[in-house]
Amino acid sequence: MSNSRKEQESHNFDQIASEWNQLDVAAGTGIIYSRLLHNKVTPQRYTAVDISQSMVDLYYAKLKEVLETLPSDSLWTEAYKESNTIGGIVMHVCEHVARNCLRLTEREDELGTGFEEFFPNSNMTSGELLAVFESQLREWSLIMNRYIQHELSLEEEHLHQLYHLVEHTGYHLGQIIDRAQGVLGTKFDFYGKGLNESYLRSKIIGDIDAKH
Repeated sequence: MSNSRKEQESHNFDQIASEWNQLDVAAGTGIIYSRLLHNKVTPQRYTAVDISQSMVDLYYAKLKEVLETLPSDSLWTEAYKESNTIGGIVMHVCEHVARNCLRLTEREDELGTGFEEFFPNSNMTSGELLAVFESQLREWSLIMNRYIQHELSLEEEHLHQLYHLVEHTGYHLGQIIDRAQGVLGTKFDFYGKGLNESYLRSKIIGDIDAKH
């Protein structure tokens, strides 16, 4: 395809999407590729920022509120016979984040086996469990920032791993929230507190603008 044709198609696309946000993600319409190119934001960098913000600014904030609200003695209580405890699920997510750190830094040879069944029990308090998660997420965030700053190259395999991490974390976070609400007998109002997709989109745009 010639450059002139590419430019014309880019122009036509922008005309169609003139009312869309530069990074229209929250509405589910996807990335406006031509506008990313115009602002010299590579899709890889956008993806790194998007995933990083999802994990740090949305998932972590929700998990933090749950753990700070939940009595510690309910963390290690089975919801039903042989079910995974809330604390065990949090530790499972921590382990996945740790494994993702190894993959992102090309240390796959250090990966252990049995991750699928890793839902340990413990006597940690809510504060101690949150500290473990924060520490692991901090390590992951530092690695992700190296990708955002182009110190490391985000390859296709990394993208598969990262999207799986976000999907997997979101799935288990939903489990944790649902079980915590059952224990507390009330619902968390995350949306009303601003922990929603609109907030996430503003964080993504702000982060890209700040580091552009």
